[in-house]
Amino acid sequence: MSSFSFSQTAPSSCFSTALNSILSSPVASPQLYLIKHLKSTHSEPELQHISILQCADSAFPLSGYLATIGISPKIVELETHSVIQYDHGQRLLYDQVVAGVTEFDYDSVKFRVYKATWRAEYVAYVFYHLVWVGQDETIGRKLSSAVYTWANSLKEEMWVFENGNWDKSKDLYKAVRTADWDSIVLRDEFKEGLRRDTQTFFGSKDIYTSLGITWKRGILLLGPPGNGKTESIKALLAEFECEALYVKSFVTRTVRGPEAGVRSIFDHARKHAPCVLVLEDLDAMVTSEVRSFFLNELDGLAQNEGILTIATTNHPERIDDAIVNRPSRFDVKYNFPLPEHDLRKEFTTKWIAKIHALGDGTDIKFNDAEAVATEVADKTEGWSFAFLKEL
Repeated sequence: MSSFSFSQTAPSSCFSTALNSILSSPVASPQLYLIKHLKSTHSEPELQHISILQCADSAFPLSGYLATIGISPKIVELETHSVIQYDHGQRLLYDQVVAGVTEFDYDSVKFRVYKATWRAEYVAYVFYHLVWVGQDETIGRKLSSAVYTWANSLKEEMWVFENGNWDKSKDLYKAVRTADWDSIVLRDEFKEGLRRDTQTFFGSKDIYTSLGITWKRGILLLGPPGNGKTESIKALLAEFECEALYVKSFVTRTVRGPEAGVRSIFDHARKHAPCVLVLEDLDAMVTSEVRSFFLNELDGLAQNEGILTIATTNHPERIDDAIVNRPSRFDVKYNFPLPEHDLRKEFTTKWIAKIHALGDGTDIKFNDAEAVATEVADKTEGWSFAFLKEL
């Protein structure tokens, strides 16, 4: 291992000085300014440089990857500035670096990493500059590739798109893993048809190819809210081995327009194909602003090989006919109507059984569960499963 020390080459507060220059008089390209400044600061011939620019911390999670391989970077305190954030999932406070410098050894090579964040035209940028001792860029590119590979790998997580960015959700993954068809009250033939239409897709690539058809499919689940669409999707995803991508909204907080969110969604899906792309409440997502972009991405401008798109809507009448009724977009539709008497009774019976299973843990007792379930079903015509659950 080299005895080289970065403190010998970089004067104290050199990075903070560069950041102050950017903040005091904004430059057209902050990343270019920082690259030039840092290459000038570390101009020794034995040093190599790589710069990375992203629009989200999660896109290049360097510290997260290093932690998985047992590396704890040393923070250069004088050059590092953080803010306190709260992780609602873990219920913990943590430091988020706004700008800073760290040092560590990777594969017996000394690295110094500079990080800076800034916002321009509503876009948040995250900049990294890696400096290390070496004859070429090989080890730096190896580290960068490892971080990107780790960032795009799921670890008991699911991809979720919200507020213009893709992130990973452990909570949604857990919710999907615990879902099963036994707890969902639908007609058996309906369940089997839905499962068959989704499961056979991933085993039919050769058939699609032999027919000269793009290997993609769209399934639309429609009907009033609270009747099993979301729970059915979770149960379907629990059966799949491929990755699932869940979209909460097309909206982004950038000036690049609504097309940026739609394009990011489908680009991510193509990178992770074969996969399931879930679009819940499609009628609320596809506004007049995004309609044309959505149609182009869905089937017009790119090949969505290996993407099974499952969308839901409570109000199909609000969706453009070109989306709902044109073949090759959503060619299979499943209607989830308000439950009929026998399904309401079955649903109530299941809930009574759950209460009985609690044993002494509840004071609620039913002397005649069959009679109670029948009475509830008799008096709840027009109720959804969600309303029955609240009864």
